[in-house]
Amino acid sequence: MKIKVVFLAIFVIAASVFAQVLMESFFEDFNNAGVPPNFRFDMSNAQGINRNVWESGVASAVEPQTRVIRLDIHPDNPAGAWQGPNFNTPSRTLYGRYSTRVRIPDVSAQPNVGAVVGFYTYFNDYWQETPTTICPHTGLVINSEIDIEWLIAHPQLIYLTAWTHFTDGGNFRKIGRIINMATGDIISTTFGTSFASDGTPLTGVENQPTTIRAIPDFDASKNFYTYGFDWRSDNIRWWILNPENEQDTIVLWNYREPENRLSNESRITHYPANFMINFWHTNDWPAEGMPQSIQAPNRVFSAEFDWVRYERLEDIVNPIRITERNISSSQTNKAINASIFNRQLDLSFPTNVQNADVALYDTRGRLLFQRDIKVNGNFASLSIPKTIVRNQAAILQVKTNNINLTKQVLFR
Repeated sequence: MKIKVVFLAIFVIAASVFAQVLMESFFEDFNNAGVPPNFRFDMSNAQGINRNVWESGVASAVEPQTRVIRLDIHPDNPAGAWQGPNFNTPSRTLYGRYSTRVRIPDVSAQPNVGAVVGFYTYFNDYWQETPTTICPHTGLVINSEIDIEWLIAHPQLIYLTAWTHFTDGGNFRKIGRIINMATGDIISTTFGTSFASDGTPLTGVENQPTTIRAIPDFDASKNFYTYGFDWRSDNIRWWILNPENEQDTIVLWNYREPENRLSNESRITHYPANFMINFWHTNDWPAEGMPQSIQAPNRVFSAEFDWVRYERLEDIVNPIRITERNISSSQTNKAINASIFNRQLDLSFPTNVQNADVALYDTRGRLLFQRDIKVNGNFASLSIPKTIVRNQAAILQVKTNNINLTKQVLFR
């Protein structure tokens, strides 16, 4: 009978979770001014001066050709996670892939500034006056959070965390890993239930991989890098793309639950949360190895997000793989010429055409890009979106009224 009760409780939780309206997959490129369509600007918990602390569609300071959203913190921003610019999705997200291309601020003008750039999912019912979402197993208020964070005083470090459940007495569950990406050193991988404790080291399946490839000269403030995490019910996989070859994914942490762990002791959240980015001043969280790095900013510092992407789990699993065997072949493959250079696709047709359907698929069959274009004569040119990384093999399909092209291409 006890087993039936537990099963019923889990079923009720799942029904409650999936009854919510969740976000669809989306890509936000921040090319335009104003609040991005898939986010909302949140200053509801901010105190003090509510100044304009962000701008979208602006040129990057290090890549003038790239349009970004710039998040600023000012000297008069109070300390606290809600006191700088915060963006969150209007609806919650759940399992899937979260990714971004971001550059954190250069702190050479104030090496000990205390500030955090965050890319994460977050929901905590504790902040409501009367919490409505309480875990039936523990009585704790639901805390759902998965983070990639950068303490800008030490731009070689990446902080990875996941949180479940919280009370005002300080009870929670938190797993965390700190990595020096320039050296490949894993500084710590721990589990904790108290803010005052460093936690206990994790081992086995909770501590994989145990070694990480370094990225030479890695500095998150000098260049953009692409980061992400894959959230599933039984594991969270954090990663970064190798900037020399973005087909190469470097796994930072592939956290899995041990098989013998009870469901009511899970360290992976199973509750929907808002997808968020933010930038804020901290006066009590110094960067690892830099105990003085909690100073208030003495000038404006800016973080730049090139794009963010959310892909629902159902949109990325079980894809159809495209192979040479199922790529259609015909003499028309030689009739349409296609070349791709510097994200520009140039097409030339053997005869004059008016319209063409252009699509790109990855080698597993997932649609990357599709557009109907108008063709004046026998030549067309279009830009490839930034979501398609360089050095990626893909399948190009071009269709007109009477000719088709299907070929494998490589983005340089």
